[in-house]
Order: sequence, then structure tokens, then C-alpha cells
Amino acid sequence: MTTHLEREIREQPDVAARLLDRLLPQVADLRAHLTSRGAEQVYLVARGSSDNAARYAQYLWPVRAGVTVTLATPSLATVYGVPPDLRRQAVVAVSQSGRSPDVVAVVEQARDAGRPTLAVTNDPASPLAEAADVVVDLGAGAERSVAATKTYTSSLLALAVLGVALGDAAGGDDLRKVPDALAAAVTGTTGTEESAAVLQRADRAVAVGRGLNLATAHETALKVTELTGTLVVPWSPADLMHGPVAAVGPHVPALLVVPDEPATASVLDAEPELRRRGAPVVLLGRDGPELPGWLSPVTAIVPGQLLAWRLAELRGVDVDHPGDLSKVTLTR
Repeated sequence: MTTHLEREIREQPDVAARLLDRLLPQVADLRAHLTSRGAEQVYLVARGSSDNAARYAQYLWPVRAGVTVTLATPSLATVYGVPPDLRRQAVVAVSQSGRSPDVVAVVEQARDAGRPTLAVTNDPASPLAEAADVVVDLGAGAERSVAATKTYTSSLLALAVLGVALGDAAGGDDLRKVPDALAAAVTGTTGTEESAAVLQRADRAVAVGRGLNLATAHETALKVTELTGTLVVPWSPADLMHGPVAAVGPHVPALLVVPDEPATASVLDAEPELRRRGAPVVLLGRDGPELPGWLSPVTAIVPGQLLAWRLAELRGVDVDHPGDLSKVTLTR
């Protein structure tokens, strides 16, 4: 029987194609909004998988558009009562459900301060969408599996389009390659069975990525952890080598995110030390579909999704309802 998770993983190329058809014609309007009211920088707010997507934009938008990006700490406002200084900022919130109270609160504060706001969400009728000036509807359809897949890759793609909007508007042709590349990743990724066999013997692991694909390391770690119960901790290679590498060894595998993009070299530089310590090493995304490096996170996550899915199956996990988790987590 096909699970929701399998179906949603396989839906990703079509979701991407539909999103691009809707969003690319809006690039000029999106740019006008994000740069209105004197906005020169972007304040990003998100949680969970959406926060991992926001990490991508935190790197992409400065690289593509020269825009300074701040990744929000919502608890400053919701717990400590210290609202952010949003002068010269546009506020972009990412939430597949649009229902996380702390994310909504930041957007409401920005709206009340007269700042331009934009929500990226899969629910255009959500509280987040109601709070924002402009809504980017992912249009992914209902996502019933607890583990986010199609809403994650569509969030990445929406943020890539916003990066084009913030920059010189170049990149539309590259973006049009994404649906086919996603299809190739979903159907053509190899080594999943072998990688799952490595992790089946482990109750903890590390995931390593850098730059644009630090987001991929975080999201891979989240997918494997929530679907299988193996605790996977994400690191950049620099942070891993500053002490945490001491915990890596024969019983602690390392998942290295290594698509073809500039930051991958330093991830591979960590491999000899990991192997010296006896750690099983899994390379994710090395033989992925051809896509410009700035878009590599959209497809580089697919091997991690497939790995988490297969490992969960090997452990007898109900992949649509793992670990007694809820689809929507309401954080404040």
C-alpha cells in the first residue's frame, strides 16, 4: 500500500512545476514589494523544516542579490518581550501550515510597524497569511505525512524565486530546470539501500553540510531523526571539527551533503578525519542531477528523504505517523 510519505515525495516535481508557473510571472511585483517603504534588508522568520528552508535563503540572497539577511529569533519577542528593530527591513515568514503563533506574532509586529511583510505558506487562509501583506501560496496540496517533503522543496523553490526577485531578475531559465531535476533525483538516486543499512546499526549520527547546503544537512538530520528515532545532529564542517568530532566513531556514522557547488570542498575535506576515527561515511547528493549550484539544495535533500524513508521501513515505523508526532507544532 502506498503511504502518504511515498506519494508526497513523488509529487515534488509536479508541485515545483506548478509553483514556477504561478510565481515566475510575479517576479517584478515581488521585488517591488520587498524593496518598498525603504526596505534594504530582509528579516526571515520560520520554525521546523521551514526554518531549514530559511537557512538556504540566509545564504542564497546575499550571494545572488547582495541583500543582508537576518534569521529571526522569535523568542526575543514572544518570551522576553523585546521586539526586533525592523527599520529598513522587509519581513519574510516561512511556515507550511501558517499556524505557528511565534512566527505569526513577528509578522503582526512588522505589519503594525509599517514594514513590508510576505508569507510563504501552503495555507493561504492561515493566520500567517492573514497577517501578511503578500502571500506566496506553495500550492502543494494537503501534506498528510508528518514528515514535510513536498512543502520543504517547494519552500526552497519559492525562496529561490524571491532571491531572483531581490537580485537582477536573472535565473528564470535555471529555475525552469528544477522540476525535471527533482524528477531525476526522486527516481534516479542510488545507494539508498546501502546507506540505510549503515544507519540501521546506529542510534546517533551527524549530518555535515556547508553554505547553501547547511540547510540540507539540517533538514536531512530532521527527516532521519523524526522518521526513525536515530538522533542525527547537523553541523558545518568547521563547527564539527571544533570539538564535536570527538563523538564520531565506528558507531556514529557521518552523512556528508556533497552536491556540486563551491562549499562542498570543505565538507569533503572532513572525510579523511572522519574515516580515521572509524566512522562509516555516507555521501549524499554527489551524483545528483545537473543543476546550477545555487539551486542544488532543492534536489540535494531528496537522497536524505529517501534514506529516512527506507530506514524507517527497515525499523517497522509507520512513516506517516512516526514517534507519536503531530503534523503541526504550535510554538510560542
